[in-house]
Amino acid sequence: MGRIEKKYRSLRVIAWFFKLGAWISLIFGFVLFFAVLFGGKIILHLVPNSPYTPYMELGQTAGAFFLLAGFLINTLILYALSSSIHLFIDIEANTRKTAQLLEASPLPSSTPTEKERTPIETSPKTS
Repeated sequence: MGRIEKKYRSLRVIAWFFKLGAWISLIFGFVLFFAVLFGGKIILHLVPNSPYTPYMELGQTAGAFFLLAGFLINTLILYALSSSIHLFIDIEANTRKTAQLLEASPLPSSTPTEKERTPIETSPKTS
């Protein structure tokens, strides 16, 4: 049996880019989360006191968490897409390998040969 050749190189590259995009999205999401969360609080403290400051802080905090949730969902989708592409490539490789193994080994015939046939025993009848 020979080595299975690697096929679908372009799909592997696309899957790699999806995985890279997932990691970039995750890192960028956390950076933006902390920038919005702490940067917004700094800006809110520079603004003169307003009766709406607590609501602005709550909105800014909620916005930061929604932003993080969006980036996490995006990361999961990109990573799952990458893994799905790899899964389909692996299924194809396993199917090809199984087909090669089946072609290499002879299948048993459906009709028995002379050696496999069992003779029918007939006992002499005694009367």
